[in-house]
Amino acid sequence: MLGRPVGPPGVGYPADVQESFVVPDTVTWVDGDVRVAVAVPRSSGPVPAVLVLDGQSMFLTATEFARTTSLVTLGALPPIAIVGVWRERSRHLDYVSTRFRDFTPYEWILPEPFAKDNALVRDGTGGAEAFLDLIETSVVPTVRSHIDVAEMAVAGWSLSGLFASWAWSQRPDLFAHLLAISPSLWWCDGRLLDEELSPRPGARAFVSAGEREEGDMSLVWPQIFAHPAQRDAAGMVRHAVSFGTKCADAGAVTETVVFADEHHVTLVPASLSRGLRHLFAVEPERVGA
Repeated sequence: MLGRPVGPPGVGYPADVQESFVVPDTVTWVDGDVRVAVAVPRSSGPVPAVLVLDGQSMFLTATEFARTTSLVTLGALPPIAIVGVWRERSRHLDYVSTRFRDFTPYEWILPEPFAKDNALVRDGTGGAEAFLDLIETSVVPTVRSHIDVAEMAVAGWSLSGLFASWAWSQRPDLFAHLLAISPSLWWCDGRLLDEELSPRPGARAFVSAGEREEGDMSLVWPQIFAHPAQRDAAGMVRHAVSFGTKCADAGAVTETVVFADEHHVTLVPASLSRGLRHLFAVEPERVGA
């Protein structure tokens, strides 16, 4: 992705293949072990930007939806800068461990029914403040050096959705808008849900969950995630709805969506599409008007 070498050419590849596909109009850099990728829109003026956490899995989806939709709708979705951010780790489980640290606002030893997951928490928990500081002091200034940013939203899924919800709640000066996809609001016994949310007039919030995150266990996909006690404790749907209500009560223009027949691992594309439209869509003048 993003022009990295693919290694020695294999069967079926030309001998001169050196790099994978490079996303046009994209800049990328590494700050320590944090990779940042920015899809730079073609615009002559200020543009909104979305900081997309878990960028290694969501950056491309968000970028191509934003670019294609802006083009085919003649600007009904304005040009948007997509900023993907993620820790670089060679092993997936190592990345999972950093998520438990970077995306959780409060230290917590996971109790039952999540206790077995403590084995994945090798880097600790409660590191959201430090990660937010890195974003504010390093990532955002560099992004602004490339792009004239009008306003910024923050987006995340699952644990990074928790971080996005918390960061948006704590830092209205940094993040105007929120796109929270199935946020892990169960963390620390739902503490974020109990905290006061300052008034957010002028802000927009999108919060989503998948219908199959609760309910009939036989419909869960994949079935390795069909853990009744964990699903009941996590309460992904009811917590998302509750947080959406909280955002609306604080004055944010809020859309809360429970996507029919979607699961925790499948609702990201639909949420990015619906969320970006909610945050930024405009009604352009009719062609020829």
